[in-house]
Amino acid sequence: MLGSAEATPIKAKRFQTLGSAFFLIPVLSGQRRNLQEMDQVLGYGFEYGKAKEYARSLEGFSAKLAVVYMVTVFGIKYYMRNRKPLDLQGPLNVWNGILAVFSALGFLFTFPTLLHVIFTKGLSHTYTHISAVYTNSTSGYWVFLWVLSKIPELVDTIFIVLRKRPLMFMHWYHHALTGYYALVCYHEDNAHMVWVVWMNYLVHAFMYSYYLLKSLKIRVPPQVAQLITTSQMVQFTIAIAAQLHVGYLAYSGVPGLAVTFRGWAIGLFMLVSYYALWIQFYKESYLNNGGKKYKRAETEGAARKAQ
Repeated sequence: MLGSAEATPIKAKRFQTLGSAFFLIPVLSGQRRNLQEMDQVLGYGFEYGKAKEYARSLEGFSAKLAVVYMVTVFGIKYYMRNRKPLDLQGPLNVWNGILAVFSALGFLFTFPTLLHVIFTKGLSHTYTHISAVYTNSTSGYWVFLWVLSKIPELVDTIFIVLRKRPLMFMHWYHHALTGYYALVCYHEDNAHMVWVVWMNYLVHAFMYSYYLLKSLKIRVPPQVAQLITTSQMVQFTIAIAAQLHVGYLAYSGVPGLAVTFRGWAIGLFMLVSYYALWIQFYKESYLNNGGKKYKRAETEGAARKAQ
């Protein structure tokens, strides 16, 4: 049952430490932080205004980190070219498990408040105005954690290059861009981002659970991967629709909208480019010439039967 959007579920407090423990990288970024900013990361007395200021202070760091990330990833890839891939199964299992649980919690602690706002103020209010989804002490905190989570998620790519797995453009491109998008849209009050946040939490809960099963060597039908990829494209479609609508309203002169041109432009560019890349990936993986993932599954199945 949905409670008031201002209420803070007692159970949510039990997960504050779990959520905040995921963010040692931005906290230890080398920049000076006062105790109030640290309190926002740790979830003690969350205040949306203070969280925005913390996000604003990280914008420049995020842009520099994106460059360092790309140099590091391709540097490691070059270093590993004549070396054997590292196994890393244990750390990878832990990493995928943490992200799966974190994403599931993020969805559970943001979606009820989103529904409350939709039922009380209307669907468009969620992406045109800063609502309780951003300001509520529980939902708002987990939206804030989503913004910060884009920094430690860069570790995903480190696992790929150390294990010498194929490094796709869509992978490192979306990791490099999403963090900057999240920080800008958050501290500039771009309400449309919430439709990226809650859907991304949901999709990632399933995606990292799938990765965990794969890293545990548990056979998963390729249809599951196809369903996850489809859900990602649906996510982009819905988020683009929300952005186009709020952009139209702003162009029409509707006052009081929570949107900035910079946040809107970065978001639209990001989502459209992601959608194009995911469509291409979908075609190659599941459609063209029988689909790479389906062919791989057939090959693995034949190998198991031959044993």
